[in-house]
Amino acid sequence: MPSAILVDSPALPVYDLGEGHPFAADRLRPLFALLRAHGLVAATELVRTPSADDDELRTVHERAYVEVLQRLEGGDDWDAIEAAPRFGLGSSDNPIVPGLHFASAAIAGATLACVRDVLEGRARAALNASGGLHHAMPALASGFCVYNDLAIGIKEALARGVERVAYVDFDVHHGDGVEFVFRADPRVLTISFHETPRARWPYTGRVEDRGSDAGLGSAINVPFESGTCDASWQSIVAAVLEPAIARFRPQLLVTQHGCDTHFTDPLADLSLSTASADFAARLTRRLADTHCEGRWVATGGGGYQPIRVLPRAWTMLWCALADRALPTTVDPDWRREFAPREREPLPERFLDDPMDAAHGEPREREAAARNAAMLEALRRIHPELLGDS
Repeated sequence: MPSAILVDSPALPVYDLGEGHPFAADRLRPLFALLRAHGLVAATELVRTPSADDDELRTVHERAYVEVLQRLEGGDDWDAIEAAPRFGLGSSDNPIVPGLHFASAAIAGATLACVRDVLEGRARAALNASGGLHHAMPALASGFCVYNDLAIGIKEALARGVERVAYVDFDVHHGDGVEFVFRADPRVLTISFHETPRARWPYTGRVEDRGSDAGLGSAINVPFESGTCDASWQSIVAAVLEPAIARFRPQLLVTQHGCDTHFTDPLADLSLSTASADFAARLTRRLADTHCEGRWVATGGGGYQPIRVLPRAWTMLWCALADRALPTTVDPDWRREFAPREREPLPERFLDDPMDAAHGEPREREAAARNAAMLEALRRIHPELLGDS
């Protein structure tokens, strides 16, 4: 039995939102090519997974929403086409494309399979790089996300008797869909690290937002100032995650590792290097080992540099999850294969040169000062999880 498993994402139905869309057809091919080029994944660790069925999808999503998505597959159901905008479908972010329901259900099924394999002891940890569609709401497609595989996976864990699940979101955009589903459920702690909602879609996830009703206090939102660099981001991630996880005592960690925090990402404005992606992965692994007996389900998420950044960042994630040594330099044959798709030479090393991530010291200092004040506010708002013990 492998200690870690990786969903064979290229074998899933293609989640393709159209030419030129940030979620295009072969977004994950460079990642899997890089893993194979370095010999980082064994055949026994690569798994194929079934799609989520209607009942599994409806643990989170409303029946009418699932039915409209299914009917849209026919292409000529005009009632479904007319109803689609009410469900967030047909916009530039979430266009109606062939195979959308099938591909989305396959991603949800992959995260479900990861949760089941970890809880049933077939693997200590699992990665679904195609998952992490954290914006999808129960009856609304949003932010490139149709079915919320993360929420569906967490629902499965709760149904199997897991008493406490911690969800951690490293994407630059607020993990609004997952937080919404579990906002009143004290069994699920959601922690989202994202760029400030003053500047970044979906414009939610303020420090003051902390869940509702029985779940009040079980949502922690950590909004970083635009321009935040590695040192400030890493110190605050550690200052929040370590005490919150230790005090909540989860039995399972579920994480989303969007790499759109990178300083070159076109859809955001943080100034992080790949060192922060590596930091997040290794910190999560340590927390899973310390508090969850290693039980960890990780997903991909956002990241809109599919050649320059995503393959390196999620190779780091897999190496942390599967006990692999991270190579220093990127395989030259891989670089030659994918270089024609980029205007500039591809990075030669997995870890960026720190100088590449510098965006002007005054801006970084101001962001760090604002982030420090934000952390103090968080400690006042969440004394039971983040306050002085």
